[in-house]
Amino acid sequence: MQRFDILLAVAGLVGAVALLCLLIRRRLLSEFPFFFLYVSASIAFITVKISVSGSYRTFFIVSWTAEAIYVLLALLALYEVFRKVFAAFYEKRWFWLFFPVVVIAISALAIFYRLGSPPAQANQVMSFIISMGMAVNLVQALLFVLFFVLVWFNGIGWREYPFGIVMGFAVIAIGSFIGNWARSEFGTRSMLLFNYAPAVAYILAVIVWLNTFLRPPEPEPQWRLQITPEQLLEEIRQYSKILGKLRGRDR
Repeated sequence: MQRFDILLAVAGLVGAVALLCLLIRRRLLSEFPFFFLYVSASIAFITVKISVSGSYRTFFIVSWTAEAIYVLLALLALYEVFRKVFAAFYEKRWFWLFFPVVVIAISALAIFYRLGSPPAQANQVMSFIISMGMAVNLVQALLFVLFFVLVWFNGIGWREYPFGIVMGFAVIAIGSFIGNWARSEFGTRSMLLFNYAPAVAYILAVIVWLNTFLRPPEPEPQWRLQITPEQLLEEIRQYSKILGKLRGRDR
């Protein structure tokens, strides 16, 4: 690792440790256990990567192992947030399938795309991890859009815990997607972007999360949806009618 790599790693580590302490202080381990695990794992992996930075082979193995575990933990953290916010929707049996079906569909599309156009200068294992990483990035972006619509409909603040978590993962998704896309399309020529875009995005995400959890929790969470799926669909229909009328006037 070069000096700039170590600087980024230390900055991410310090921020993650501060975030973990804040989560413990807010007693949020039971509320968001997978997010807590994600932050804890990031601290462990960053520490190990710094300690083995002198050995390229060991550093390579640790980095790609961490990437694979991050993919899994990020999905679990996003799912727990999704399930908490949409708890009322889970009364419908079909809604239980929504999150896994979206993840599987996007992952399958990403893998099939990569089978036809494999990442440049990457072996099968790296190709699979890069493809899955891009799939998770797309899932994170889709959830961000979904939560953005949710906030717009219900007027819920972005500093509420679940939305802050999703926003942080959206920042990571953008940085990681840029790095993975550049690596898959241009090979080793894009290693600068591949190495640094995700690292910078992670630091920005930690800043978002720190800003989110600095706010004390509400006595009663305001972010749990009380609206039913039918009511939400009706609201969407009403907005669609309004937009349709506005378009008609413009013509």
